[in-house]
Amino acid sequence: MNIQKPPAVAGERSIAQLVERAGEVLRADRSGVPDGFAARLFARASAEDIAVYTPEEIAAFAAEAWEFIAQRRPGEPKIRVYAPAGGPERVQSGQVSVLEIVNDDMPFLVDSVMAELTARHAHIRLVVHPVFTVTRDPSGRLEQIAAEEPTIDGMKRESFIHVHIDRIKDVAAQNTLIVGVEQVLADIAVAVQDWRPMLARVGDLIAGMKTNPPPLPAAERTEAVDFLEWLVGENFTFLGIREYRVTGPDREPVVVPESGLGVLRSADAQELKGRSGQDVIVRALHDFYSEPSALMITKASLRSRVHRRVFMDMVIVKRCDAGGNVIGEFRIVGLFTSTAYTRSTRSIPYLRRKVDALLKRARFSPSGHSGKALVNSLETYPRDDLFRIDDELLFEFAMLILQLEERPRVRVLAR
Repeated sequence: MNIQKPPAVAGERSIAQLVERAGEVLRADRSGVPDGFAARLFARASAEDIAVYTPEEIAAFAAEAWEFIAQRRPGEPKIRVYAPAGGPERVQSGQVSVLEIVNDDMPFLVDSVMAELTARHAHIRLVVHPVFTVTRDPSGRLEQIAAEEPTIDGMKRESFIHVHIDRIKDVAAQNTLIVGVEQVLADIAVAVQDWRPMLARVGDLIAGMKTNPPPLPAAERTEAVDFLEWLVGENFTFLGIREYRVTGPDREPVVVPESGLGVLRSADAQELKGRSGQDVIVRALHDFYSEPSALMITKASLRSRVHRRVFMDMVIVKRCDAGGNVIGEFRIVGLFTSTAYTRSTRSIPYLRRKVDALLKRARFSPSGHSGKALVNSLETYPRDDLFRIDDELLFEFAMLILQLEERPRVRVLAR
């Protein structure tokens, strides 16, 4: 009987053998790279990605990485792009550039950097992301890397991202890539630093809506509070918050100074900017001010550089005085988590009310064919659109979708 090793096991063995030979090269060269560093660096590399390199190339990558992490200013990311030397024993090295990043360990680093590279149409050949537990002196010089990954008292966890991409020969292109990665890391840093303050600010907003309810219909207030509580219940990745005052005869929203957190710390960040001009945005806001609703759920005009490279989701909370006059806005930008897309619409505040209203209006029996088909179409309806579409248009589209079951054909439902 021919029993083959599972691919994952065979891959781990091939990586271990290749890295072990690279370690022998480093010891023979007296490179000063500690034993085991190359293994820590490439332990989780894809076998098919690393197998194209010789032990000499792996040793050279490890030596470069060790030299790179040896010095780093405390609290600051360190980024570089370099082109390894080629040669008879380094054929593959001569075809790639290496992006390296050392930074305080925090969420979203790898997926955000990968999204930046994808946005730049970079061909990614290899990615490794070890997390080292280190001590550094006050100047940032590396003193020790712990043998184990868990944090030890007095030591800090640092993320090291090592990516191979197609060769970039142009220095200007290398610098442009570095600037792009710097912007990504800056957005991650402010989002992570301000995460708890943003949650606290939303918590204060919820408490205020409970103790001092806005003069809106009771059902609207309850649903708005439930939705905000649902957001902070790990269903939304908070990336930015900012407050606005609505003043003057034109009811123009003006930023409250020093109210920005996360990616909206910067006064230059424009989370609402219409392609057709600001008049469209102003009209939409004025319509919102006039409606008996507490929230507007929409898309921001800012693309996220954190986690997913998409336009950010935005929730606008209306602020009213005792007389019901709109006096301000509270804007939240970020990304709905996977739960917003995978859970039933009947379990998500605001969506559940929208769906219930549609089902009631359609007057189909829940146990009948049409009722079941309508529920299924709403559960599979593009979730981003379902958050934003108004009740009247949703009803129209839902009825048209049901017709397609009876008479299939191509139909465009443009919103």
